[in-house]
Amino acid sequence: MCTSFNLMIQLLGPVTLLRDNRPICIRGERQRRFLASLALNPGQVVSKESIMADSWDGEPPLTVSGQLQTSAWMIRKALTEAGLTRDALGSHDLGYELHVPCQRIDAFVFRDTVRSVRALHARGQHRIAAEQLDAALALWKGTALTDVTSSRLRMKGEALDRERTAAVELRALIDVCLGHYGEAIAHLSELIDRDPLREDLYVGLMKAYYGEGRQADAIQVFHRAKGILREQIGITPGAKLREVMQAVLRQDERLLRTPGPHMAGDRVG
Repeated sequence: MCTSFNLMIQLLGPVTLLRDNRPICIRGERQRRFLASLALNPGQVVSKESIMADSWDGEPPLTVSGQLQTSAWMIRKALTEAGLTRDALGSHDLGYELHVPCQRIDAFVFRDTVRSVRALHARGQHRIAAEQLDAALALWKGTALTDVTSSRLRMKGEALDRERTAAVELRALIDVCLGHYGEAIAHLSELIDRDPLREDLYVGLMKAYYGEGRQADAIQVFHRAKGILREQIGITPGAKLREVMQAVLRQDERLLRTPGPHMAGDRVG
């Protein structure tokens, strides 16, 4: 769908509809839930049952059919105010379909950019990767779907939040490759505090300390990881973590030329 204006549906924060950076009013949380349910699946028919589950947590009222029609009418009105035609929200026997390109929904722009950044990072184009990832992270305006309280949509929002965390991890690893060791140490230390069982984070932190010339701190990171992994899940450090430890002990200059690991998880929930 081609438009001559800047339309954006924001899910990475409060659910918001923008035209030329001007918010278009979406009245009522039920309507925001309705729009979020559709915007997470653009170009696909979302069943009425799925929308009801997202909107009423599996306990729809007796008047649910009428309320769905009312919500659809209000969303069409908002989309029209945003400059789209009424058929931007399609109605089918089984459900509804949002005819808006993924490039007009911030969650999908974020996902596609992070995928591109991973490819740039793997090719060693770290500076461009950093610039693109900073732009992607700037799309976030808070926790995803922050103003909807449906438990089903909250789970989908939490999945998006995990994508953001993975992107922050990737940004820290890119900082290591760029020689921005202080920034990487700060970000990786915070991420390890949140998730102390992630060996790849310890690998990145050891490299950052080593790059700062803090070999003793890098060695302490290894022993901290070893202790936590043994105490909490009864395993020893994996091969990658052991390899980095040996490289630190050897003062191997090649350690900092090794590209950071790829981060998993690029699907919108």
